[in-house]
Amino acid sequence: MAAGLDRASSRRIKTTHKKPPMIHLARRSRAARHVRPLATTIAALLACAPAVSFAGWYEIANYTGTIGNAPVHVSLQTYDAINHNDAGRWRVDGSYYYDAHRKPIPLRGQREPDGRLTLCEASSPASNADAPVVPAASPSRPKPCPIALTVSGKAATGTWDDGRKTLPITLNEVGRLNDTDDPHPQLDGSVNIPMWYRTKTHMLVGVYALSDKCGVAMQSLRAVNIATGRVDRTIALDCDAGMVMTSIYANVTGAHWADHVSVEFRDGKMGYAEDVSLGLPSSSSKPK
Repeated sequence: MAAGLDRASSRRIKTTHKKPPMIHLARRSRAARHVRPLATTIAALLACAPAVSFAGWYEIANYTGTIGNAPVHVSLQTYDAINHNDAGRWRVDGSYYYDAHRKPIPLRGQREPDGRLTLCEASSPASNADAPVVPAASPSRPKPCPIALTVSGKAATGTWDDGRKTLPITLNEVGRLNDTDDPHPQLDGSVNIPMWYRTKTHMLVGVYALSDKCGVAMQSLRAVNIATGRVDRTIALDCDAGMVMTSIYANVTGAHWADHVSVEFRDGKMGYAEDVSLGLPSSSSKPK
């Protein structure tokens, strides 16, 4: 069903994203913290260990389920590890889409210690790919924060209530990513991340994987046809893709070049962006 896997054609551009100081410290490599005195020991460790190891800040849970009778995919990011000692630990970011429409909706919200979540839907035109904006209440949108969920284990239930109608929500976890524990990053199940940015005709999905070579990273980027659901292009990415922006959903944005998107790459310093070709007709790569 999907088109063949292609190596990304890209153009590197200058770094424009600065990490928060706290996060910058969290990304220091394991090698910098553990220095062995014997060269033979170092050689043995390098032969066996992953090529890259970072303590990160991503805590992601992916779900599938329904809102009312409509099938949905939901991805949520929490911040318990990196913001453990301040109010930021209760922040939630997310992205979800209805399977019938395939247009990701950015989420911003809060969670409670008992597992309850309140999630707001950002909207255009005020929003952009790395800074979603939740609109104020209005007659057309009486409740900008329509989602109330309670997470229990690998399930979440609740309601979607926009002030005009109320629908039940039932979700089941299908994937989880947690790279906050440097020696033991976790990736279970399907961690396909619907990016906040999309083009006029394609949803962009980052496929995250855990490997000895790259550690946790966005292994590839899928361009999913909004009209048909077909994966029109899968672009293979080098190590360290999709691991820079605080919100994982902001690691892909628009680019200056036609038929390109900008993908964030980690490099142990500030990170950098590369313009990656989608290999689609130029009209398909225009932003929404």
